[in-house]
Amino acid sequence: MRAVSTPRRHRLVLSGLLLACLAGCLPHVQEPGDYVFEPVEVLRDDCGLLETNRNQLYGTLQISGRVVRLDFGFLDSHLVGYFLEDGDHFSIDGSVVKAAAEVNGQECLLDQINIHIDGTTQCETQFNGVLRVRYDTRRPDECVCEMWLRYEAVKESKRCDTEG
Repeated sequence: MRAVSTPRRHRLVLSGLLLACLAGCLPHVQEPGDYVFEPVEVLRDDCGLLETNRNQLYGTLQISGRVVRLDFGFLDSHLVGYFLEDGDHFSIDGSVVKAAAEVNGQECLLDQINIHIDGTTQCETQFNGVLRVRYDTRRPDECVCEMWLRYEAVKESKRCDTEG
């Protein structure tokens, strides 16, 4: 077996790095920044979580390669995930442990809150999808709730259909 010369070995390594970056460092049209999440359709809301938390539906989106991060106003949570291979769809998740929240007018100490967001880029300043929130606790049962909703997230009030 013949040894690969040093210059050729460097070219092979650089070629491999370039291919890896093309697979994982693709630019996404979605702009990072501050977004407001506007509910479009409530799919499920066991305990009226939307009305209690409507003013917390905002966040700061950060994008690094395929990695997506959202510092979400909802219970000051942090979500992390990835763009899927097509580059327009992403999925992010996060959780908050030992949080206090109001549920049906009752203050609840929750063991865990799970948040999941599926998003699809509509243009540079807008994405939409489904937001799911689940409150988990051992007791009381009245504090265990779920909220699912379709949303539109818009940056600086710049909707796709109003840009020009």
